[in-house]
Amino acid sequence: MRFLAALVLVCVMASSASACDAAKAGFAVGEAFSPALAERARAAAGAAKVRRMIPGMAYTMEFDSARLSLRTDDSGRIVSAACG
Repeated sequence: MRFLAALVLVCVMASSASACDAAKAGFAVGEAFSPALAERARAAAGAAKVRRMIPGMAYTMEFDSARLSLRTDDSGRIVSAACG
């Protein structure tokens, strides 16, 4: 029983550690995309990973709560930041 309780605790801690808060990456919206800016936004949001979303490209639609997605426009400016 103790093992099960410890396992549940580890799972809860792991899921909260990978939480992403896109609002904390809001400073990047309107800026030109760069790998350095993406990394700063990822760290600020508390995300485990980051991806750039370019208009017209195909992307997987699976929800990943540990991922920050930075959507850019045709000129390379970040237009939105979202987790998932």
